[in-house]
Amino acid sequence: MALLHLYAYQHAAERVRPGTRVLDLGFGEGYGAPILREAGAHYLGLEVDPEMVEHASAEYGATVDVYDGASIPEPDGAFDLVVAFQIIAYFADPQPWLREIRRVLSADGVALITTPNRVWRLDEGQRPWNRHHAREYTADEFRGALAATFSTVIVYGIFADEPIASVVKARGARARRLSKIDRIGLRYRLPESLDARLRGLFRRVAQDDVDASELTVDRVRHEEDNLELALDLLGEVRR
Repeated sequence: MALLHLYAYQHAAERVRPGTRVLDLGFGEGYGAPILREAGAHYLGLEVDPEMVEHASAEYGATVDVYDGASIPEPDGAFDLVVAFQIIAYFADPQPWLREIRRVLSADGVALITTPNRVWRLDEGQRPWNRHHAREYTADEFRGALAATFSTVIVYGIFADEPIASVVKARGARARRLSKIDRIGLRYRLPESLDARLRGLFRRVAQDDVDASELTVDRVRHEEDNLELALDLLGEVRR
């Protein structure tokens, strides 16, 4: 949900001081760039999609570039803060990518990494509903993946008050039901444009009866306890 993504950027901005060197990996639409820059970040965003890079540059005036999704074209220790929100699920093996994040962190740098909590999204043996996700994580699995590369790992859960929590859980429940119907994975063979429209429809249906004024970022928080109940997972890691 975009609101959880927005919360992650606002949390990251609290770590920023004037001149903090920030790398934003997989920035997507790009709305995180002004949040971090307004906090004082010396900002660079990297994204695999050239169209997203063009959009973020034009819409937000962000310093952005294309990368291959694996190797970060920056020197060792170049950044005080790396943010990578909702990206780790795209990797079947995230360790080479995580090692690149570790490499470009300064000695006292921090990386913030988020991912969906698979508990709400997948039944045992189901493929991720997002066709581009190679793997989704429980809290323990996420911690283990991060700890394989980083010496210091703290995992938080991102939680939300109602009605936000119900919207997120309803989307996951709908995806699980449809996955049971589509046991042979026909939807993964749909053209990407049609699949994107289908996923967008499910997102809208899940919040059709919700007052939009109740979907606000101040109803989102992160905590270190009860991670199995979290909507998203937030990892804070150091070299």
